[in-house]
Amino acid sequence: MSQDEDEVSEQGQKTGRFISHAGTYRSDLMSRFLAAVDEVVDPHPPPCFTTQVKGDSKELPLLAVKKFENQACQWMVSVEWLAREENKKYDSPSFLLDNGRAWGDPKDPEEMLAGQKQVKEQKRVIAAKKCMKIEEMEAKKKENGTKKAQPVASTTTARELPPAAESDDEFSD
Repeated sequence: MSQDEDEVSEQGQKTGRFISHAGTYRSDLMSRFLAAVDEVVDPHPPPCFTTQVKGDSKELPLLAVKKFENQACQWMVSVEWLAREENKKYDSPSFLLDNGRAWGDPKDPEEMLAGQKQVKEQKRVIAAKKCMKIEEMEAKKKENGTKKAQPVASTTTARELPPAAESDDEFSD
């Protein structure tokens, strides 16, 4: 959903320009940065574009995004806006990334993401090994279970005894 809207004349017709509304969550530094970017003339302008008109700020939420490249960093969001009770939920890693080494943080967000991916891969490998081990144990149980179910020939009943020798015993016939 875009916070921008078409500009409409007093007669109710679209002017061909759009009004851009900045979120109130933006920090002063972010606002100054974007203003500086807007001042630069595009050396290769597109053949057709819509003119932007700066509008009033709007109360907009921070979006929880899945792509790392689209997440906001701490410096981009106003500390005062985050301090308000209704906005404290946005002060979490699913909404904001740390600023990085240039801002005094121990690691850059890219390094933290790489570490998270490495841990995730290690967990996946461990889980795969566990699954293989469980499958091997179940196969052994099955193998051992089928041997027990089959009748086993007894070694003592099939033995042949040597014929009895004639003796002079009183017990013999």
